[in-house]
Amino acid sequence: MDPEPIRQSLLSWIFAALGLPYVILLPLAGLLCFLLALIVVLRGRGPMAAASLILVVHVPFFIGLFAAIQGAIASYSIIATSVTTPKPSEVAAGISTALVAPLVGMLLMVPGYATAAIGAFIRSLGSSVEETKSKN
Repeated sequence: MDPEPIRQSLLSWIFAALGLPYVILLPLAGLLCFLLALIVVLRGRGPMAAASLILVVHVPFFIGLFAAIQGAIASYSIIATSVTTPKPSEVAAGISTALVAPLVGMLLMVPGYATAAIGAFIRSLGSSVEETKSKN
């Protein structure tokens, strides 16, 4: 008879799939992305502000992409170094990192994108008001 599968919550599975380094790095990158986007929106002027927003907002996704590559390499190394057929659970650990980390990175980009979009909208409203005043 097969043993009973271990039941765990989705949140604990995500933490296990990411591993400790990415559980720490991804939220920090998301927070840094949001704060830097907020600073650029509030203080940035000219075309360099837009260029820096393009650079800053994607940081969590790039860390998630790096984790995906690392997870794929971990899975392939298990397959390559195994003398016998590896257990699917051993290969699945690397694959889960490869799939979950970019998803979390994309989710953590949302506050940075929202900050940039709202800031650009508010700035465009302010510039249209200034143009209207200068025409009168």
